[in-house]
Amino acid sequence: MAKNDKIIQDIMAQVQKSYDQAKPLTATDKADRILSHPVYGLFIFFVVMWIVFYFSQITLGPFLAGLLESVMSMVGGVLENLLVNLNAPILLQGFILDGLWGGFTAVLGFLPLIMVLFFFLQLLEDSGYMTRVSMVIDRYFAKIGLGGKSAIPMFVGLACSVPGVMAARTIENETQRKLTVILTPFVPCGAKLPVIVLLLGVFFTNQAWVTALMYLSAILVVFIIGFALKIFFNLQTTPEQTIYDLPDYKRPSLELGGKMMVAEAKSFIKNAGTIIVVLNGLVWFFISFDFALAPVAADASMLRTLAVPFEWLLTPIGIASWGLAVAAILGFIAKEEIVGALAVIYVFSVTDAFDAVNLSAARDALVTGASLTALTAVSYTVFNLFSPPCFATIGAMNSELESKAWVAFAVGLQLVTGFFFAMWVYQVGHLIIYQSPGQGFIVSVLLTFGLLTTLVAGMIYHKNQRKTKAMD
Repeated sequence: MAKNDKIIQDIMAQVQKSYDQAKPLTATDKADRILSHPVYGLFIFFVVMWIVFYFSQITLGPFLAGLLESVMSMVGGVLENLLVNLNAPILLQGFILDGLWGGFTAVLGFLPLIMVLFFFLQLLEDSGYMTRVSMVIDRYFAKIGLGGKSAIPMFVGLACSVPGVMAARTIENETQRKLTVILTPFVPCGAKLPVIVLLLGVFFTNQAWVTALMYLSAILVVFIIGFALKIFFNLQTTPEQTIYDLPDYKRPSLELGGKMMVAEAKSFIKNAGTIIVVLNGLVWFFISFDFALAPVAADASMLRTLAVPFEWLLTPIGIASWGLAVAAILGFIAKEEIVGALAVIYVFSVTDAFDAVNLSAARDALVTGASLTALTAVSYTVFNLFSPPCFATIGAMNSELESKAWVAFAVGLQLVTGFFFAMWVYQVGHLIIYQSPGQGFIVSVLLTFGLLTTLVAGMIYHKNQRKTKAMD
């Protein structure tokens, strides 16, 4: 045995090298001690995102939006003069100017904000910083049975939920992949940004923290729902060990950021120029005529008659407006349409909404026409952020989940999540601000009790099912 030990020591002496001094730390190593820290890194990420939102929605974004608005106003004036010179009927002028062009520009007015947002996100990605963010988040995703790979689809989902959902196919573990597909649409995509900016911008002017709070709340919702699913289904998932290749920090490419910005702009314009224009035209038609096709005011229109049955469903979240109900329903087709529909129904312009005068006009239109308040604007925004995504995303979910039952469950879960979070925001907010219960308070309490009962029953059922399988 002693002879073997001597041989081993001789071999080790030949191959083993020791250093008296540790390898000097590089600038990247020093930065990662802070940026990749499980606590400091998360706080810094929140600060970085607030700065991004500040530039995209308060300074640079609105400045560019003003330039775009000047161009669109000029084009709109030329179009109006053309229709007048052609002696076009008043209804046709209304259809083209208020329905098609008005709805299109309402959505297009937010294009600069989206372009600036994704320009900075691309710079962060190219610099190597977002890889560190994924690694930091990986530690927390492990709490709900997910791994770092799940952060990638959600980051992609910031631009569009469709490629975000499709990116989940790289996750080998089937349970983690399904959970990622279900949770990714909760991340606000580019189409939801105009909804946030309009509904919150008119009540919280030049306050980037409010928008940042919506994105941070999305992270919180992902963790809450992920944890609830883990408990409800009694999932025993083991997060995959993700190996991160952390590149050195580098100066991001402005060219690459510009290409990303242009690509997002093209995608946004394509959506706004097709389905959004068609939907806005239909909204204008149904809000301008009754069922006898006679021109009427909005309150006597076909649209109001059709929307009234859905109005009462939104009562627990503080909404008592058929127009808001219509916009929310159309948002299931395309989230951008919420802004366009509101602009058409309540007749206001958002192309220049960042000007103080027009911002006030938009707020007055929503307050007067939709009885919207700062509190209900927040609850309505929450509902639209976390309720089922657009049809295109649902189609992508159907492709990735490969099960109609799972898709139905995912859509139902998203609808329940959006409704209940919006309801709790409104009801709790009303108690705090006004020291009194909000409308539909009793219904909210009963619904909450029913939800909790369902969750407990489901937990017990799935726990017993797992025990039965283990015994078999």
